[in-house]
Amino acid sequence: MLKPASIAAIFLVLAFCLQAFLAIPRLSATVDEGIHIAAGYSYWQMRDFRMNPEHPPLAKLIAALPLTLLDPKLDTSGQEWAGAAEAPFGFNFLYRNETGRLLFWSRVPMVLIAALGAVVTFLWARGLFGNAAGLCALTMYAFCPNVLAHSMLVTTDVPLATFTVLTLYLFWKQPPRRSWPSDAGVGLALGAALATKFSGALLPVLLTAFAGVRVWRSEDRPAQARTEVRGLLIIAAASFMTIQASYLFSASPLLYFRNAALVNANHDPDYFSYLFDQLKQGGWWYYFLLAFAVKATMSLLIFIGIAALGTASGLKNQWGESILTGTIVAYVAAISLFAHPLGLRYLLPVFPLLFVWVSRAVPDLVAAVPGIGGKAVIGALLVWQAWAGLSAFPNYIPYFNEAAGGTAAGIDYLDDSNVDWGQALKDAAQYVRDRGLDRVTMYSLSPVDNPPHYGLPPNLQTAQVPDLLLFKRPQPGVYIISAHHVARMRQVDPAWRSYTPIDRIGGSLWVYSF
Repeated sequence: MLKPASIAAIFLVLAFCLQAFLAIPRLSATVDEGIHIAAGYSYWQMRDFRMNPEHPPLAKLIAALPLTLLDPKLDTSGQEWAGAAEAPFGFNFLYRNETGRLLFWSRVPMVLIAALGAVVTFLWARGLFGNAAGLCALTMYAFCPNVLAHSMLVTTDVPLATFTVLTLYLFWKQPPRRSWPSDAGVGLALGAALATKFSGALLPVLLTAFAGVRVWRSEDRPAQARTEVRGLLIIAAASFMTIQASYLFSASPLLYFRNAALVNANHDPDYFSYLFDQLKQGGWWYYFLLAFAVKATMSLLIFIGIAALGTASGLKNQWGESILTGTIVAYVAAISLFAHPLGLRYLLPVFPLLFVWVSRAVPDLVAAVPGIGGKAVIGALLVWQAWAGLSAFPNYIPYFNEAAGGTAAGIDYLDDSNVDWGQALKDAAQYVRDRGLDRVTMYSLSPVDNPPHYGLPPNLQTAQVPDLLLFKRPQPGVYIISAHHVARMRQVDPAWRSYTPIDRIGGSLWVYSF
């Protein structure tokens, strides 16, 4: 019979899935989804990996697997396929088939992967700090707006987060005298992370370092060293097989490493990054720290403070907490140094680890505050977390915490996928229909958006923007503009600071009337 904690965990995982599944039909296609969906389906059909080589195939294969039963049309006769032009190829695939069905069924596996991450988060926190801590970590995960924002999208960020926490959890659980299946399990999870996103390459380095720590801590270092070397070889072999399986055993083993060199190859080195109402080439080393400060929930920030204070008085589980904090610090440092400052989503692999680590505050608070005071504090923080997630539904992407001023203040701090990723076009179409608006001008996030598919006017082209929107008051009419563009236009043309929007759609599209 299931214990009460396990029953509560099941309900929390189901609550997470319910939020994500209900949000799926409300959201239009985001910027990268057409590319990833078309690429994944082409892998299954053609055993050809020319599309979207800057990301390994696994997440795209998983997302596209249900589509193999729908049999959408895949056109490989045009120049888009011949030239591996992933954006127009993905656009054509998505919008020349039944768009809604493709989006729904390719997003469903993403939710299931994210749900696996929730389960592992619970199991690890429970194993380290007890049942109550496990439920605390799971609640933080289940109602985190930042995790929910990307959990149902066909992208690589949340799958990487899931396979990262799974890899580290299995590594932590390894017994001192372990058999090869234990190492193979770690290797399969590690391979899944590596086959999802190239930034997963940090994990083998960390596992090697942690294995060295186990040798150093052992009373019989030579024997432990032999065990660790043997284990790392098994992990490496299992990882290699997983990566090859993600290429359907149809490509050279060298393809993975050649494609890894393409990471960030499509990013413009002269691009102006945006942070806290400033544009700057090259970005800031502290971009992700500030992005986390304004987009993480207040509950998480408070829990981090409590957990840090508790750590100062000693570790509850030295090995487990060392793995967690070591990985968090290493990952934040690596992303801050090497990732382009485009969105907090690059830090998503850290979130499950943070939820596990901050759950150490649960026994600390219960012990430190007399009576039911500690439990009341924990309960209040978890209710606050639940409110943050539920109140953001279904437009989680533009979430900002209360200290930052909430969603409406988001463009004062960040742009790009922090405020809009093209997901609100369905809401915009409904907004225009409900109000019977005419003379509407659309300026949504990306050229790969497709406003006409949802019954909206065509998107402004970049070349049209200076003449129509900048350095003079726009012509009379209604303008629906991505928050990303509003943030940047305010830098280029100060008049946009004085224009007051009459409404906001989904927190991501700002409505102006002139």
